[in-house]
Order: sequence, then C-alpha cells, then structure tokens
Amino acid sequence: MPEMKRDEIHRNFLSALEKEIPDKTKLVEMLMKTLFMEKGAVYRRLRGDVPFSFYEAVIIAEKLNISINSFINADSVRVNRFELTFVEYSNMDEADYKLWEDYISFISSAKNDPHSQIAESSNILPVCIYAGFDYLSKFFLFKYQYLLHGSENRIPYGDLVMPERLQRVFRSYFEESKNFANTTYVLDNMTFRYLATDIRFFSDIHLISNDDILQIKDDLSALLNYIEDLAITGSFEETGNPVSIYISDVNLDADYICMQLNSSYISLVRTFIFNSVESNGQPSFRKINDWIQSQKKSSTLITKTGTAYRAEFFEKQRKVIAEL
Repeated sequence: MPEMKRDEIHRNFLSALEKEIPDKTKLVEMLMKTLFMEKGAVYRRLRGDVPFSFYEAVIIAEKLNISINSFINADSVRVNRFELTFVEYSNMDEADYKLWEDYISFISSAKNDPHSQIAESSNILPVCIYAGFDYLSKFFLFKYQYLLHGSENRIPYGDLVMPERLQRVFRSYFEESKNFANTTYVLDNMTFRYLATDIRFFSDIHLISNDDILQIKDDLSALLNYIEDLAITGSFEETGNPVSIYISDVNLDADYICMQLNSSYISLVRTFIFNSVESNGQPSFRKINDWIQSQKKSSTLITKTGTAYRAEFFEKQRKVIAEL
C-alpha cells in the first residue's frame, strides 16, 4: 500500500479515536489496557512514529464500538468491507428487535422496485424459507442456544420458550421476503440430511424427546410441500413473483445472500445460525452474486422443469424425514 494512503488511514483512525475519547490522558490509559501495551509504545503510535497494526485497530474499534468504515474509506484502499451484525437471541432487547424490524421493513420495500432481486446459496435451510414454520424456527433457536452457551445453561427443546415477538418477526420475514421481483435459491442436496443428523444428535443426548421430533417432522413435511409447490409453480402464491430453485450436486461451503432493491446493494454471509456479516457496497454485491450464480454450473434447476429429478429429490427428502 502506498505510504500516503497508509498515513491517511492512520490519520482517519486517530481522528476517530479522538472523537470517541477527547481526553488524551484517558485515551492513552484505554489503549494501554486494551492492547496490554506500555505507555511509551502507545505514545509512539499516537505520534505516528509506529503505525497501529490492522489487528490492533480492529481490537480498538470493537472496544469503542466504532466502525472500521469510519477510518478506512473507499478511495484509500481497495477492500470489500463486511461488518458483523450480531443479535443475542437468548436475551433479545428492544434494540435487537428494532434491528430485525427495520430489516424486515427494508426488504418489504422490494415490492416498490420492479427490478429488485435476491439470491441465496446455502448449505443449511435458509431462514427466509423455514421462518414461517414455528417448530423449525424453535429448533434453530434451540441449536443456537446449545452452541453458544455453557452446559449449565443448556435446556431441553421442550422447555425452551420462544418469545411471541420473535415468532412474529420470523413470520413477517417469511412473508416479506416474497416481495422481491426475482428470487433465486441454490440449495445443498444434503440440506435435509444435515438437519436430520442434528436432530438425531440432540435426541441421543436426551435434549429432544420423541414428541418434540414428531412436531419438528410435521413442520419439515409441510416445509417440503411448500418448497415443492414453489418448484412446480415457479412463483410465490401470495405475490406472484417468480422464484427459481436449484439443487446443488456438490456440497456448498456456506450461506451467501445478495439482494438489490431501490438502488441498495446488500451482501450477507450467514454466521452463528441467525446472524451475518454484511456489506452494502456494489463490489461486495457483485462478488457474492457472481459466486452464487457460479453455483448453478454444478446444480439442477427444479423450478418448472426437471420433473423426474424434482420428484426423485423430494421423495429422498421425505424418506430422510420419515427415518427420524
């Protein structure tokens, strides 16, 4: 990176720090504690004698809850910036719900853009597909809590209470995501088998009962019928908007989403089951969109075509569910 650009980033970073902590003494003390660094080393960085490393800058930005975008601009360095949007689903507060509700309001506006589009390639069930099925939504919330919390806080699926407001959020997401003028899904052919493996694991460690499994199986059967109807008709019944569904013949590595609506470009990579890292730049959108489109090369379109393949695929998935 040219020295002038590096200096510019450093100046922007210092300005961001001084804006957050105007008192120089307090700023130095914070940096010493955050970076486990001696006072002299901190002063050398603040004077510009020694630059902050990118790792140090990220630690400080997280500590102060400031965006890296505030000191790195598009003209300074060629980088596609993603930020983690994290909601603590175990104990959601008003800010968490507002984040979701604002997001749903945003995608709802896709109905005002005849050129809006959304594409997703996923190795797990996409949230916008299963969010309309309460027992499945509860299962993923249960799995989230199991993975992110200590064993002393792990509760059985049957004892988990999913907040009504969160259920409403998920159902709204399920409905409003149908407003895009064009929708594309590329699904891993092992998606339902992966899910069945998860359910068996929790059954084996006695956190999901047989009655729980029956409820989840009912939702899975209904979900399969829903996806099959989409594949046969090629559109959402509620909006009439077209949807294309591909089944990948190779395993997909992650869950990627990109959407374009009302001059906005959003790209997401799913993390922690529900959360995501997000970018709102066109370069990121193009990269993610190109990657999703490339998945089609090793996939089979089952929407309004491939009747024999489609029938065989859904028959296999129903067998996977029946074996639970």
